[in-house]
Amino acid sequence: MTEGVSLGERARRLGVAVLWIVLYGVVSALFTWVLLKLNPVPAGTAWYNAVGTLALAAACLGATWVVGVVLNRQSWAHWGWRLGHDRVPVLLSGVGLGVLMAALAVGLAFVTSRATVRLTGDWSDYLSVAAPLAVLLLSAALFEELVFRGYPLRRLADAIGPRAATLLLAIGFAVSHLWNPEVGAFGLLNAALAGVWLSFAFFSPGGMLLAWGLHFGWNAGLALVFDAPVSGQGWLVPAVEYEPGRHGWVDGGAFGPEGGVIATVVLIAGTLAVLGKRFRQPKDWLV
Repeated sequence: MTEGVSLGERARRLGVAVLWIVLYGVVSALFTWVLLKLNPVPAGTAWYNAVGTLALAAACLGATWVVGVVLNRQSWAHWGWRLGHDRVPVLLSGVGLGVLMAALAVGLAFVTSRATVRLTGDWSDYLSVAAPLAVLLLSAALFEELVFRGYPLRRLADAIGPRAATLLLAIGFAVSHLWNPEVGAFGLLNAALAGVWLSFAFFSPGGMLLAWGLHFGWNAGLALVFDAPVSGQGWLVPAVEYEPGRHGWVDGGAFGPEGGVIATVVLIAGTLAVLGKRFRQPKDWLV
C-alpha cells in the first residue's frame, strides 16, 4: 500500500494518521469519563474494578465507531472486526490457544526453574474472586487490543505499512509496561514480542476477535488457572498458589512467567501457531 511512495508523502501520511489516533484517544477519554460516572457498583470492590475496566473497553469501542466508522467512513471489518458466522469459534480458539500457552509457560517454569503450583483444597471462595477477575481480565484484554491494535494499528498501517505500524505499536506496548511492579529486561522484551504476536493475529483472517481471545486466554490462564502473576500483578486467587522457582531470569520471578526466557520461547511458538500455514508466505503475515 505504501510501495513507491516518497519519504515526504509517508511523513505526511504518518502525521495525518497520528492526528486521527489522537482524536480517537480524546473521544475514548470522553466516553470513559461518562461511563465511569455511571458505574453503579460501590467503589473499593472487585466488581467495581471489573465494571470500570469494562467501561474502558466500551469507551474504545465507541471511539472506533465515531472516529473509524462515522468520520473515517470505513467498515468495522476494516478496523479488524470481521463479524462472520464463525465469530464465536474464532474468539474461543484464541482463548484456547492463549490458555494452552500459559500452561506451557508454567510447565516450563516447573521443569527448568522448580516453580511450583499447589492446590490448597479450599474452593469455597474461588468463584467470588474468580468471577469479577474473569470480567476484569476479559475487559482489560479487549481494552488493550483496542488501544494497541484495532483502530490505531490499522490507521498507522494504512499510512506507513503494516510492518512499520506493528513495530511502532509493539514498542509502545512494551513501554506501557515500564511502570509495572518487578519489571525487568525480559519482561519488556516479552511485552514487545506479545505485541508482535497479537498484531499477527489482528492481521490474520481472525482479526480483532482472535487477538482478543489470545490476549484474554493468556492472562486468564496465568491468573485464574495457576494464580501466577500477570505482568507483575498478583491476584491471590483462592484454592491455588503459584511460587516462582530458583531462577528469575528463567521463570520471571515476582513479575510472573512473562518476565523470563520461558515466555520468550512460548511467545515465539505462539506466533508460529497463529501463522500456521501462512508461515511459508511472509507477504501474507501483515496485510
